Amino acid sequence: MSFAKNDRRRFDPHRASRFVLPRTPTVQFVRVALLAILAAIAAIWAIAYHYTVRLPPMLKPVAAAPSATFDPDAGEMPVPEVERAP
Repeated sequence: MSFAKNDRRRFDPHRASRFVLPRTPTVQFVRVALLAILAAIAAIWAIAYHYTVRLPPMLKPVAAAPSATFDPDAGEMPVPEVERAP
């Protein structure tokens, strides 16, 4: 019979009043702390880089010759000229 042999510990009131958290491995704590420090350093570097780097000037297209606004070979028609009424 399974209930005849009871190997469980009996209730001990002195033992029940003491609550002990399981021990956290130190390696995991150090790993998380290093990752947090690395993330903080990366964020500080990114903000400093964003505000201190000078961007190159904007590029402007060279207006050497006016380009066609339509392609007659593709069957497109030119846009008619708009005249202002007096």
